[in-house]
Amino acid sequence: MSGQDTQGVPAACENCGTPLRGHYCHACGQSVHSPTRHFGHALEEVLESFWHLDGRVFRTMRDLLFPGRIAVNYLAGQRIRYIAPLRLFVIVSLLTFFVGKLVVHMDEPAIQFGGEGGAAMAQARTPEEVRQIEARLLKKLSVEEAKAAKVPGVNAALIATRARIQGEAASRIVELEAEEKKRHPAGGGSASTAQTAVTPAASSQVPPGASGVAAAPAAKPSVKPAPAEGAADEWKFNDRPWNEKTNPVDVPLAPGFVDRWVNRKIARAQENMEHMDEKPDQFVQAALSAVPTALFFLMPVFALLLKLLYLGSGRRYLEHLVVALYSHAWLLLAVLAMFVMNAIDDAFTATWVAVVTALVDAALWIWIPIYLFLMQRRVYGDHWALTAVRYLVIGSIYMVMVLFVVMFAVLAGIVA
Repeated sequence: MSGQDTQGVPAACENCGTPLRGHYCHACGQSVHSPTRHFGHALEEVLESFWHLDGRVFRTMRDLLFPGRIAVNYLAGQRIRYIAPLRLFVIVSLLTFFVGKLVVHMDEPAIQFGGEGGAAMAQARTPEEVRQIEARLLKKLSVEEAKAAKVPGVNAALIATRARIQGEAASRIVELEAEEKKRHPAGGGSASTAQTAVTPAASSQVPPGASGVAAAPAAKPSVKPAPAEGAADEWKFNDRPWNEKTNPVDVPLAPGFVDRWVNRKIARAQENMEHMDEKPDQFVQAALSAVPTALFFLMPVFALLLKLLYLGSGRRYLEHLVVALYSHAWLLLAVLAMFVMNAIDDAFTATWVAVVTALVDAALWIWIPIYLFLMQRRVYGDHWALTAVRYLVIGSIYMVMVLFVVMFAVLAGIVA
């Protein structure tokens, strides 16, 4: 056949047409052997690609464990040995938060308020019953808070639930005391009236179920009585309850379609926030979804901070970007390890498993700032003291920016 030698090997590259001199095209790199003509060549191509990729993954993961090694080698020109920094960051970021969304969850029944807990509190007839219900709900909530403390995420929903439980309990106590005063005006000398005068300290000393007068604490002065039903979570605008139709938000100098868009988003946010304490897992999942996007968009900013604080280093911006990408890739691997520890802790009930996972988490939290400091010191080669100053400045600014962007992304998810 024309264009092929006696062994069936093409004389020119089938991809670009360049005359061949060997088993690979020197212009585009394509192999002479076609995997569609010989099964052995097809198997050879698969195995070669796999081992080549596996080797780079192994070397990248191995050198990433040592602070600054992979960044120094990559900037020195040893690029073929490692996975490209942007590709590594994207892959690790997707893997980390995919695993995080699988293993990080908030159990709704344990912290739900407004179901059986809210109904029981509304049906309580004495302040002491209210306090017992409050204690039971807060005990369940404490278990979830302990779980959330071991996860590098957010527990804002848990904090909001705790505040709501305490506020509803205090409001219910105020209502019961007001009802008691109406039934027994001051000066009646009844025992039930006297119990409202007992201080919180005295009431805490009365065990549940003790005989005698059940002492209830006075209401917290910072908590207002519960408003009328349906108005507990009202959002106000112009000192009146916000309403998309009757009292909408009016953005100054903005056209009408902007005002309508803003008010639709407020309505959606209010609807989602009303159910947030009953379904806290939605808040956690929204936060986990927002973090990768925030890190991706803040990566150039982190590189810019490195550039500004190392103006005399002679390094170009893209070199600082390489340092930023590899440092964040390692940070995400540490977060991935924490997610795995959380999954192991949830899967096994043995005490020693909880101890081991807690120790691993603690070690990672301690090692993260040390690793990043040593990496910065090795890459830029400054004196320890000067590196420490720059490290603190960059870290402080960047942490504030990350928190701000993540909060903005979470709020955007809530109104979506």
